[in-house]
Amino acid sequence: MTSDSRSSGCYEARGRWQQAQRKLRQRGGRLAGFLVFATLALGGLCEPAAHATNVLEFPDNGSEQMARGGAWVARASDPLATYFNPAGLAGQDTRLTGQSNLTFRHACMTRLKATNDTTPSDGVGPGGYYPQVCAKDTPFPNPQLAFAYRLSERVGLGIAFLGPSAAGSATWPEFIGTGANALAAPQRYLLLKTDALLVYPTIGIGAEIATGLRVGVSFAWGFSTIKLANAATALNQALSPRDGDIKADITAKDLFIPVVNVSTIYSPSPNVDIAGWFHASGAIDASADVKTSVNYFDPRVAAGDSSAVRIGDSRLADCGDPKGNSKCPGPNAGHITVNQPMEAKLGVRFHTASGLARAGHRDPMRDDRFDAEIDLTWANNSALDAIKVRFPANADGSGVIPAVGTGGTVPPIADVPRGYKDVFGVRVGGDYNVIPDKLTLRAGAFLETNGQDPALQNVDFMGARRLGVSGGLSYRIHLGGAGGDEPTRNLTLMAGFGHIFVADQARTDPNATGLSGLAGSPCYPSNNDPGPTCPNGNQKFRTNWPVNLGTITNSVNVINVGASYRF
Repeated sequence: MTSDSRSSGCYEARGRWQQAQRKLRQRGGRLAGFLVFATLALGGLCEPAAHATNVLEFPDNGSEQMARGGAWVARASDPLATYFNPAGLAGQDTRLTGQSNLTFRHACMTRLKATNDTTPSDGVGPGGYYPQVCAKDTPFPNPQLAFAYRLSERVGLGIAFLGPSAAGSATWPEFIGTGANALAAPQRYLLLKTDALLVYPTIGIGAEIATGLRVGVSFAWGFSTIKLANAATALNQALSPRDGDIKADITAKDLFIPVVNVSTIYSPSPNVDIAGWFHASGAIDASADVKTSVNYFDPRVAAGDSSAVRIGDSRLADCGDPKGNSKCPGPNAGHITVNQPMEAKLGVRFHTASGLARAGHRDPMRDDRFDAEIDLTWANNSALDAIKVRFPANADGSGVIPAVGTGGTVPPIADVPRGYKDVFGVRVGGDYNVIPDKLTLRAGAFLETNGQDPALQNVDFMGARRLGVSGGLSYRIHLGGAGGDEPTRNLTLMAGFGHIFVADQARTDPNATGLSGLAGSPCYPSNNDPGPTCPNGNQKFRTNWPVNLGTITNSVNVINVGASYRF
C-alpha cells in the first residue's frame, strides 16, 4: 500500500484526510492498535540472552561457541559458561574474557497484494507484487564480558554480562522513491524500525560434587529498553496510504526479567563428557509509551517537509494536543507481555589428551589434542503464542489514550498472534590444537527445524529453517608466572566467522489468509457490530486483507573477536 505518486496529490490528500476524520468521528471508531504490529518486533528483542534454538536468535554468543556452530555445552571452557553451562565453571582457571559479535543481517521482502485488497492509489493492483524492499544492512555490535574465579580445585564462580544472540536493530525503508514521487514502503505495516539495548547480568556457580560429575546453576536479572516503529491504517476501509496511514513509535522497558539456568557435565571416562542444560525465564512485562504521526506518509514528508504531520504522545498530560480536550494517563501506561520459551540442550563431547593436562584444571586448549562435540537442542517456542498488548480502558471498555488527529483511541486489548512451533536442532563442532596451549583451529555447523507458521510470517525474526556454518581460531601468548603443573599467566586472542542460511518464507497465493493490517474502526464496511468479532468472523480493528503475503528472505554473517586473560 503505497501513496499516490502525483505531485498535485498533497492537496488532494489533505482534503481526503479531513474527510476520513469526519467519517471516523461519525462512526465513533477507534484507532485500534496502530501499535500492535510494531510489537511483532518486541518478542525476540526481549528474549533472554544467548541461548538460540528459539526462533528469535541464532547460535551463539562467544567466539568459541559461534565458531563451533554452537556445539559447546559439553566443552564449557571459558567464563561465558556462567550462562551457557555453569557446571563448566568447576575446574576453570581464574580468567577474564571480553568478546563481541558483529552481526550483519540481510533481510528483504517482496510483498504480494492480496486479491481482496482494494486500497487505491498505491501503484499495484490486487494480485500484483510491490517492489522489493530490504532492511538497511548495517553491522550490529553485540559485546560479551565474563569473569570466572577459581574458588577451589572443585568450585568456580562466574559473572557475565551479555545480550541476545541476535541483531538488535533494523531499519526498513519508510518510502520508496523520493520527493513528490515517493511511495510508502510496502512492508510498513509489519516493521519500520527497531533499536534495542538489552543486558543480562548473570551470576553462576559450578561444583564438582563427585569425581567426574559437575553441576551448576546461574541466575540472571535482565533489563531492556526498546524503540520500534511501524504503520497502521487510520480507518478500516480502502483509503490511500497517503491520507489513511499513521506511523506509530513505541518505546518500552522492562527492568526485571528473571532467568535461571541449571546444568551438569558428567565425564564417565577421561575422553568423554556428557552435558545437559536447561533454561527458564519469567515473562517479559514491559511498560510502554506510544507516539503517533498523522499525515506521515504524505510525499511531502519524503521530500523533507513534515509541517503537516500531527503528533500525539501518550506520555504527555494533554496527549500532545494542547488545543484539544485530551487527557492521557502519563508515562508507562501501557504493558506488553511476552511469554518466554523454555530451552534444553544435551551434548556429548569426545576429546583426546595432549599430554599437558594438569590435575584439577580444565583447559581444553592445553589438555586436548582435539575434540568433537554433538549437541541436540529444543526450544518450547509454542509457548510464545501471542504478544499481549494492553493499554488503559474506561469502565465501558473503550480506550483512554487518544490518537491525536483522528478522533479515535488506542484500544485497551490489542494482542498479536505469533503461532510459533517448537524448534529442534542439532549442532556439531570441534577444536584441533595445532600447537597445544598455543594455536587452535575450530569449525562447526548447525541445523534447526522450521518454527514459523507461514500464515504469520513476518520481517522481524528468522523463524524459518536455518543452516549455519562457521570457523575460527585462538592464539595464546604466555606472559610468564608459575610453571610446571601450574598454569602461567597468558593472553588468548580469538576470532571467528559464521554464515547462516535461512529458508525463504513464501506465501504466494493472493487469496491466502495471513496477518491483517491494523485499522482504526472495528469492521468493514460496518463498524457498530456487537460482540468480539466482525459479522464475517474477522477480528475487529483489522483490515479484511492480509499485509504479509509474498516472499521474505534472510541471511546472516557474524564476525566475533575477543580475548581472555588468565591471572
